[in-house]
Amino acid sequence: MQYQSELRVYQPLAAFPDAVQARYQRARSRSRAETEADAGRRAQRRLLRDVIDPFPHGHDLVRVLRVPASGLDGSSEGDTTGGNRENPDAPLSEYFCPDEMALRCELAAEQLTESLRPQIFQQLVPTAARQANAERLAGRLEFADREGLHQVYTRTAVWGVPAGWFALVQEQDRVSVLGDPAAPDSVRITVPLGLALERARRAAVVLSLHAPDMDLLQDLTLLVSWLEAFHPDSMVELDYGGLARLVWPDDSPFDVRTAIEALEEGDAEAAVVANHRMVRRWLPVRQRGRAS
Repeated sequence: MQYQSELRVYQPLAAFPDAVQARYQRARSRSRAETEADAGRRAQRRLLRDVIDPFPHGHDLVRVLRVPASGLDGSSEGDTTGGNRENPDAPLSEYFCPDEMALRCELAAEQLTESLRPQIFQQLVPTAARQANAERLAGRLEFADREGLHQVYTRTAVWGVPAGWFALVQEQDRVSVLGDPAAPDSVRITVPLGLALERARRAAVVLSLHAPDMDLLQDLTLLVSWLEAFHPDSMVELDYGGLARLVWPDDSPFDVRTAIEALEEGDAEAAVVANHRMVRRWLPVRQRGRAS
């Protein structure tokens, strides 16, 4: 999906079970561009299959995030996955995010069973294809319990970025602009997990006190619960994907922070203005999604 945003958590290698560390070590030789190109080819092959089977086959991809060991919370433009543009010899810290496409497809299938008629669901997700995917997933139980299988490393959204995600990042965080800055292929904002959690918790407290009926409060509560399950030294990445061509440069992180600070100060009017700015920015994008 070209116009899809993703929120990913990258853990240090030591946070993963011994059974998978060796496999993740091999992923270190691949660049981020190579991994993304491979992911795109796999998605295309799934769409062009002769038989209906929405599930991925083969081994799982692993994304590797390389960030300068110092200044993780500093601002920097350029592709941080390839090194520090200011000092290419600076030591890098590596973090890993398994794509988990098979698992995420299975979880999506579970959700579809609740919203589609059985006849339609069967046409979209044949029983045989789902059973084969379940058998491939069974191997994961060697190093993860069933409850842990539902703790995915990647969250996705189509034709937009959830407002709660913007509460995790700010303008001074590390920004990677890929491609032409005027029409980038993607934009990625990276922040240490501890800092993202701190921002989300603060925003949730403010909303619980001053706007408890907002949907954003529930979204932030779920985000905090999700992030708390990962290693504290992890990194969080907000990836705009192809949406960056439609909205970048994007002031949404500023608008969300401004709205929350205004609510905390009792300035409801300023909070509404900030929210309206973001709605106006993203409304044409969502309209494209409904028209496609």
